Amino acid sequence: MKSLALTFATLFLASTLHGQAPAPAGQTLPAVKVDIKRVTVSEQPTPQFSASNVKDKRWRPKNWIEVDVEFDIQVPADAGGRNGSYSGLQLNIYLALQHTTKDGKREVAQGTLDLLSVPAGETCHALAYISPASMRAIFMKDTVTASTDIQGWGVEFIAEGQRVAADAKPVNGPWWEKTDALAILPGLLLNKLQTPFAPLWGDYDVPVKAK
Repeated sequence: MKSLALTFATLFLASTLHGQAPAPAGQTLPAVKVDIKRVTVSEQPTPQFSASNVKDKRWRPKNWIEVDVEFDIQVPADAGGRNGSYSGLQLNIYLALQHTTKDGKREVAQGTLDLLSVPAGETCHALAYISPASMRAIFMKDTVTASTDIQGWGVEFIAEGQRVAADAKPVNGPWWEKTDALAILPGLLLNKLQTPFAPLWGDYDVPVKAK
């Protein structure tokens, strides 16, 4: 199977996407600025909670794929500066899977998070997940690992309809836009509210709009 890096490396050899994206010709970027610090893709076992007054069920936790995007934002002084926040931020996430269609297209899990009240002046996190059931349907196995089943990732932040920041691996460019070579699977990535992780970790991650 041809790697994602080999497929797209020549297309993005001279490109750079990290940090604030350039404005299209004739347009100015929104006043909010986003700096992507780190993107971590790993496994997260299904959480196990206990409750009283119910019959317990015996089950074996499976692995979810978790995407943790660490970033910070800057908002203008008239919006509060370091004490302000921003509610119109959208995060698009793309995961290139170690799987292709019958016609050789790379399958890419895609999801969108609508972030609410993103605070300036502090480190922020956004979390997204792929369920074990979705991964099993693709790979036909119960045990999944990010290191073997995820071949690359891409993230982009959208404000006022414009891309204000993006980052990607293994090639530093918007590989997800090369749709002729890809099979995009929209909605496969879930926000935390759509998963069993919803009550966990307090305000570690920024709030998201419920789907």
